[in-house]
Amino acid sequence: MKSTNKFFLLSFLIIFVLSANIVFGQGHDFEALKKEYPMLMKRYGSRLESRTAHYIFAIDISSSMQEYESVVRQSLVTFVKAVPDGDQITLIAMSDENNTKYVNSIKCITINPKLRQSIVQTITSPQFRFLRTGDKNDGSDGYSMTRKVLEAMNVVNSSDLTFVYLLTDFEYWTHKNKFDKTQEDWSGLKSLLSDKHKGMMCKYGIELNSSKVSHSEAIFKPELDNIFGPLDYQQANSAVILAQWFGHIINDIRAHKINAMLKADWKEYLDSISVSLQQNGCDLNAVINTPKNDLVSGATVTLANGGGKYLEPAKEVLANECDDNVWRASVGRYKTESTWYPSYLKEDASDARLIVSFASPYAEEIFKLQGLCQEKTGAPDAVRFNQEYSVNTPAAKVWNSIAPLWVWIVIVALALLLIVSIVLKYIQKPHKRYTNFVVARKAAGRSKQYPGDTRTFPYSLGTDGELVIPGATWKLRFTTKRYNPILNPFRKTGYYVTLENGDFANIVDEIKDVNLETIKVGQTTFLFRYKKTPMVRIEITEGTTTNIISIS
Repeated sequence: MKSTNKFFLLSFLIIFVLSANIVFGQGHDFEALKKEYPMLMKRYGSRLESRTAHYIFAIDISSSMQEYESVVRQSLVTFVKAVPDGDQITLIAMSDENNTKYVNSIKCITINPKLRQSIVQTITSPQFRFLRTGDKNDGSDGYSMTRKVLEAMNVVNSSDLTFVYLLTDFEYWTHKNKFDKTQEDWSGLKSLLSDKHKGMMCKYGIELNSSKVSHSEAIFKPELDNIFGPLDYQQANSAVILAQWFGHIINDIRAHKINAMLKADWKEYLDSISVSLQQNGCDLNAVINTPKNDLVSGATVTLANGGGKYLEPAKEVLANECDDNVWRASVGRYKTESTWYPSYLKEDASDARLIVSFASPYAEEIFKLQGLCQEKTGAPDAVRFNQEYSVNTPAAKVWNSIAPLWVWIVIVALALLLIVSIVLKYIQKPHKRYTNFVVARKAAGRSKQYPGDTRTFPYSLGTDGELVIPGATWKLRFTTKRYNPILNPFRKTGYYVTLENGDFANIVDEIKDVNLETIKVGQTTFLFRYKKTPMVRIEITEGTTTNIISIS
């Protein structure tokens, strides 16, 4: 009698919890969502009304789950009644390897008023019942259940937005393999997951009676995580807790849809980001290539580790948008020893972790929505603003002198130029070049030549000197000069002439036969460069006598 009273009391509590949740949840209708989440509704509201979803329930009906039968039936009925027309339902009953199947062929059924009633009748009929101890069909074939889930998702008209709810203790057992899950080809199921569902799937593992699991080696959660990606596991070790969980998802279907679309957009955004580290002088910069997205307004970056002998990580740094779709942040600095001589410091490449904390104008609403949807903070596909990336700090070569590199380049360049100029000055020896002079003197129609030559300078010719010209009233003095091309860039190394006696002398271009310059007594002028062929002659007139001095 006491057991019967306890059973009726438990049933009453379950129905009461469900009813209370439903009444409470009516406030989260479309208008209430607009008021509660104005920014998210502006982004997703228009998509929400036309956005269909596929709800897949895979329920363990083995004998170990008997205590949940009543709450599962009632909750499923309430859920089906709450789902809007156009959404889809799949219902899978998991037992042994021969009887894990769709309940009354409810496989990706699109809800309308007529089908809704039919599904409710199926749930409340004997077609959907939990097994009793000793039933020949008793079992928990997680492999067949997983295959059925994937087959339902791959139905041609299946919505890409898919909610998968697995209600079981996740302990594998079949008549053929007993607790040995390794006999199944779990990895072969992974290829059945289509690309369209990978980013739009919400997966929940509702752990029932997990405390009564006796064979931990038969738990197939790792296989599910490998196939679908990490599931969000939640424990429901009593019928009351399970009723509460159902109450949340029933009353907040629209909120769950928004959350699912948000998670899909967030995943797409994160998948489009690339993060790297680059050296820029003494700074180590984080470079984030990111597309424009209104979900994100900025980011701060922290180098969690990766500091080497010379690299000092900075604290949380605000990233700056320096180019289109590129953010940069200086996350570390190489500490130099600042020597007086030119040198480099070398840092080897190493592994590092970069923590990027995204800022979002939607953050407050997202946190509130996650609380409503009972999204765990660490859930694998939840929207998390702190992301961790594995990166490599590049091998670095850092200038280690007090003076910057360009200063040393200038110093070296000037030193080299000075050395070259000194060398050039002293290897040029115009004063030791063999030179011929010919003076052609014309007077009264008669011409006479006076040749001369020298290997040393200075050299004079005319009234006196090394070459005396009879009857001449003028005197020329030839000299050589050497100049440092750096210290005296505007002066020329070569041969010069000075008019020491006489009135004037003309310097004439041999090729063009034009006067280049006229010098007077005491003036000196340049003739030609060292090792260059002379292209000039000198003309001096004395009354009717003309003197032409050629040099070779």
